[in-house]
Amino acid sequence: MKIVVDSSLLSEALADADKAISPKPVMEILSGILIQTTDDGINITGASERAMIQSYIPEEHVQVIRPGGVVLPKIALELISKLTGEIEIDVGKNCDITILNKNEEIEISGFDHEEFPKPPDVSWGETTMMLGKDLKEFIKKTAFSVATETKMPEITGVNISLSDNQIKFLATDRNRVASSRRQMPVNDFGDAIVEAQGLSELGKILYDKDEIQFGFSKLQSGEVFVVFIKTDRFTFYSRVLEGRFPDIERLLSKVETVSSIEVNKKEFSKSLDLIYTLAKEEKKNQVRLIASKTELTIRGNGKGMGKAKRDLQLLSLKGEPFTVSLNAKYIFDLLKAIDSDIVTIEYSGKMTAVTFRGEESEGSKYIIQPYRTEI
Repeated sequence: MKIVVDSSLLSEALADADKAISPKPVMEILSGILIQTTDDGINITGASERAMIQSYIPEEHVQVIRPGGVVLPKIALELISKLTGEIEIDVGKNCDITILNKNEEIEISGFDHEEFPKPPDVSWGETTMMLGKDLKEFIKKTAFSVATETKMPEITGVNISLSDNQIKFLATDRNRVASSRRQMPVNDFGDAIVEAQGLSELGKILYDKDEIQFGFSKLQSGEVFVVFIKTDRFTFYSRVLEGRFPDIERLLSKVETVSSIEVNKKEFSKSLDLIYTLAKEEKKNQVRLIASKTELTIRGNGKGMGKAKRDLQLLSLKGEPFTVSLNAKYIFDLLKAIDSDIVTIEYSGKMTAVTFRGEESEGSKYIIQPYRTEI
């Protein structure tokens, strides 16, 4: 392979593809990035055992002198990012790579592109169209709630459902739930569990203006095996996680509000931050919320270091005053996902999940299980 391409375009495409690479690849070749010529330009692909991102540089921005491919080692990303203007990449025998740029010449060793995993076969015929802005919002509002260390791999992913003209993202680590949904024209694809880490990396390279083709590819049995998302810059593929996702919908429908309060999000975050400074010294990050008729008091203890409390004015109270102990970090996480200025907190009784939500137009809901012990 021999090509000439602008270094900044290539660097951007490499950075996008790199988002799919695992910090601990299962095979050495998966630590690198594939560059391969096509009839339309070049493809740049990064992959892990579960996800793949394939970015593109169209033919009008690249000169293909000799077609072919090579897998660049990880160090090539950093090297190319330091170059400016057009560069020439020439791949010789045994995958020896020469990169020429003005007065600079770099020689590195690559991997055989034939050994790199191929993209999965997907069904391009039926896809749902949406904007990058919308998909980024779904990821932002749910992916933070998945489990990170568990013997249940299915809850390390986000359950995505496309059916009945509704797209729905659900995530849980068994102690909290994040739900985001929106009515929009979608094909009835069913649902699939997508690894949260891959979705989070995808969110970093999406543009608000991206027009997305979103689809599920299924086996003959009808089970979804790959979720794919295509823009004019890249395609993201993710193999779905096996296992049965918890019946969160049943949990959501069972929650009956006894009392609810409204607070200013900015003031609530500021108050919580003060108390969390001490509470995070405790293993459980525990804080106590005490809602009276006019105020919300937040209390927290530090591990043998003291205690703190702060009061903030309620915007409204419906029902009776209540007291509940929750994980402060969980609250912080969901507050970052809520866009509206007002946060509603719904209390459903002692030792029952507490619900947080922004404005109804956001279509999102967050649930946290309370602690049995109080501070």
